[in-house]
Amino acid sequence: MKKGKDMWTKKEVCGLVDLTSLNAYDSVKSIDQFLDQALSYKTKGFQVAAICLYPNFAAQAVNTLQNTSIKTAVVAGNFPNSQGFLSTKLNECELALEAGVDEVDIVLNLGAFDDGDYDHLVNEVKAFKGLMPNKCLKVILETGYLKTSDRIKLASELAIEGGADFIKTSTGKEFPGATIEAVDVMAKVISKLSPSHTVGLKISGGVRTYDDALRYLEVVEKHLGGAFITPELLRIGASSLVTNLMND
Repeated sequence: MKKGKDMWTKKEVCGLVDLTSLNAYDSVKSIDQFLDQALSYKTKGFQVAAICLYPNFAAQAVNTLQNTSIKTAVVAGNFPNSQGFLSTKLNECELALEAGVDEVDIVLNLGAFDDGDYDHLVNEVKAFKGLMPNKCLKVILETGYLKTSDRIKLASELAIEGGADFIKTSTGKEFPGATIEAVDVMAKVISKLSPSHTVGLKISGGVRTYDDALRYLEVVEKHLGGAFITPELLRIGASSLVTNLMND
């Protein structure tokens, strides 16, 4: 099977992107501009899979994109560190879901993971998924913190056990972003635990160019097959990738 530039065009890669704005200075006006930008990309033939924002902008995004096929995603559950009362984290998700978002990205409880309190970790993911049985839950592993293949493998398995619809590499914040090695481990876990490919994979943090994206797609295709390379199962979280795809 052909790989790389013979398989995935720039527009096809763009169709996997969760276009992201997660800045401390985001505002109603800046998010309006961001959403207008996403719509302008669509007009030019570079439609993204979803936009990803802080949850306080959920209603704004849902309203702006309601007549399009672009999905709305938010980070929630006290992103990017997942610290705080579980009730508070769940409530934040509930508010976003009430606004009508399609997808929620949360961060795995890394403290519970390091303590070996795996039951607590899995039950927490189950609590989030329980709020959104018909919506997509992405669980961020923070692979740059986990570092080793064994830890990334275990975190992937636990997130899937808890009901994650997607496992995701990184927040793109405090720790290093995605790596080929981490995605390789995650794809292998999905291939073994989810042979029917019901669990998706999101690559986030540091994917900036077409060539960057192709390297990751080739790894995913190796373990999960070409049919996995769809927006329903594979996403690339990025803020600058789309403009680079359009301008290269």
